[in-house]
Amino acid sequence: MKVVDLSVVLYDGLVSFPSHPKVVFMDHVTHDFSKPRYQAPCEGYASKTIIMSDHSGTHMDAPYHFFKDGWTIEQIPVEATMGNAVLVDVSQKSANEPVTRDLVEEVVRRDNLKVKKDDIVLFRCWPGEWNAAGFHDCLSLDPSVASWVVEQQVKAIGLDLPNADINTNMQRNVHMELLGRNIMIFENVVNLEKLTKKHFYFMGTPLNLKGMTGSPIRALAIEEW
Repeated sequence: MKVVDLSVVLYDGLVSFPSHPKVVFMDHVTHDFSKPRYQAPCEGYASKTIIMSDHSGTHMDAPYHFFKDGWTIEQIPVEATMGNAVLVDVSQKSANEPVTRDLVEEVVRRDNLKVKKDDIVLFRCWPGEWNAAGFHDCLSLDPSVASWVVEQQVKAIGLDLPNADINTNMQRNVHMELLGRNIMIFENVVNLEKLTKKHFYFMGTPLNLKGMTGSPIRALAIEEW
């Protein structure tokens, strides 16, 4: 089996999006503290407390993120979070250029990609290291891409930026168009440059968190079984 991990490493102090809270890891119990309660060979146990946004790191948006009556994260069918996937690499664009429908269609033709109903499409938009200088200023998906996604009848999209919409687009057209149709969105998907295939199997299952607007995921690309 050949698997590429597409997930951000979560750590204490991580900030995934400027307006979101940082990730906080705290000791709950340490080995040294609990050791006196146990007998050899047990040296005690450790556990941590985690405080973070439900959109920290590599994560999945639930429709409830933008729709009051939308699915919360635990209501999303698990099959919507995994399936055959296609990589659309538009990272040749400049950072101040949005990803447009024309650009996506050009890459699909160039790379001879086959996008089928119920596929998952991952967009590589950023050529540099995740969270590096300029990362949060890189323009993501123009609203025209949302109409392309709907027409392709795919079940989910993902991208290597923290926001599927261009940050200054306060109408949030991409989120509204896709989540309003229960087309799922994965954000902060990383390591897309490590993929050796344009078609692969993707898994991005969220935690089973009741009532949440999103969830961190462990995103995996399975290139060979």
